[in-house]
Amino acid sequence: MPGTKTITFSLPLEMVREVEQVAKEEHRTVSELLRETFRQYKARRNFDELATEARKQVKTRRLTEKDFGGPFAK
Repeated sequence: MPGTKTITFSLPLEMVREVEQVAKEEHRTVSELLRETFRQYKARRNFDELATEARKQVKTRRLTEKDFGGPFAK
């Protein structure tokens, strides 16, 4: 893969065994599995940040279910 860099980090031996087993079951390399894990982590973090901002906006603007319409309106 062009433009890559190898990094080293440590894991408990039991976790290493689990990572290797999952990678084997999914016919992936450990690198592929860990890249996907990081992508999912970033996506979740971005989602959580958006949700936090949305909650702030709802509170600031004093919005209710009715303001959102559709299935949220009561």
